[in-house]
Amino acid sequence: MASTRNTAPDLGLRRSLGLGAGIALAVGSVAGSGILFLPSLTYQIAGHDALVVWGAATLLCFPLLLVFADMVRRVPDGSGLEGFIALGLGRHVAATVPPLFLSLVCLGLPAGSLVAGQYLAHATGGGRPVQLAGALAVLGVAAVANLGGARAGARGQSILTWALLASAVVLLALTFPNAHAGYGAVRPVLRELGPSLSGVVAAFWAYTGFENLTFIAGELRNPRRDFLPAALVALTAYGLLGVALTANVAGVVARDRVDPVTGLAQLAATISPPRLAVSAITAIALTLMAANAASWTWGMSRLVYASASAGRLPSWFARLDRRAVPRRAIVALTVAFAAVTCVTVAAPRLLVQLVLAASTVFMLLYVLALISYLRTERRPSRRLLAGALLAFMLAVGAGAGWKVLYPLAVFAVALGTSLARSRRRS
Repeated sequence: MASTRNTAPDLGLRRSLGLGAGIALAVGSVAGSGILFLPSLTYQIAGHDALVVWGAATLLCFPLLLVFADMVRRVPDGSGLEGFIALGLGRHVAATVPPLFLSLVCLGLPAGSLVAGQYLAHATGGGRPVQLAGALAVLGVAAVANLGGARAGARGQSILTWALLASAVVLLALTFPNAHAGYGAVRPVLRELGPSLSGVVAAFWAYTGFENLTFIAGELRNPRRDFLPAALVALTAYGLLGVALTANVAGVVARDRVDPVTGLAQLAATISPPRLAVSAITAIALTLMAANAASWTWGMSRLVYASASAGRLPSWFARLDRRAVPRRAIVALTVAFAAVTCVTVAAPRLLVQLVLAASTVFMLLYVLALISYLRTERRPSRRLLAGALLAFMLAVGAGAGWKVLYPLAVFAVALGTSLARSRRRS
């Protein structure tokens, strides 16, 4: 570990990233394991209206990005949602943000990495040891990319992002000859509202990850200018990718035969020769999760550093190395991710339930951010927009059932801890 003796915590994160690096990080933030199953899942749920579902989910994200952009303009120091929630709801509620994110990421990243590892195990004919090795390799690549510093990390993120997009384009191109004749399967009919709304909710979660970019904004040279364009480019590119993959899955697999989890594997199975198909889908899975893990490790390490600097987490994390990298936070996060991966590889059914519960953390974080936005925003049009988004998030949360208890429990414990710490200091 590099020495931190000559690096004071108050030096802060260096603003060294331009718009191109911001775009790569934005794509990496949202490009998670969801793209491996959401095209087939939305098709199974919504049928002919699957592409309408993707369009509606994408449109819902645009106003949310405007809210996030306003957050970054007001709090451009890299504290992200935590700093913004502190503006409207106070420091004790803001103190719940790091535990909420960590409770989510410590389950989500290992799960996504294990999904990618499963693709590798399928390609090589290996079992759980190969799956675990692939998952740990993904986490290791993410750690190395982050420890190299902001510029090196951004270059690595760009390489992974372009590799992901290139792999996806290859898969689309190779399956187009067999798929284009069946595109009528996703010609909109707009007959059943219920399945379409359920599909919108499912597709919407493909875009969770832009809140991670609010923490990375502290290293953009001009976050007020570059955050929104980077997020919009990532949103558009990822939306088009989801639409194209959904159309190709629908074009080659009947709705009653589509597997909602391994739909892309079904799509790749139509490619000849089979070895090329297996290579393409495995490359997509591994590069996708490596990019996602690198971006989330980056964002979460900045969250831990900012929270420690503000006294909300142990001061041991409020240190930067000679490259202005929060090395201690990166190493601690990677060790935690690897530990959860090793424990849960033997319990895939339990992991699925935990991840479903953890996904409700996003809803609670969005609700807190939107309430803070309503308390600090004075423009009537933006307040109306935030109010509509808040109503949508609450409606989605109400449909989550018992799983919403998970983030509420984390929130209650974190809030109680912050209040108790404040009383002790007093």
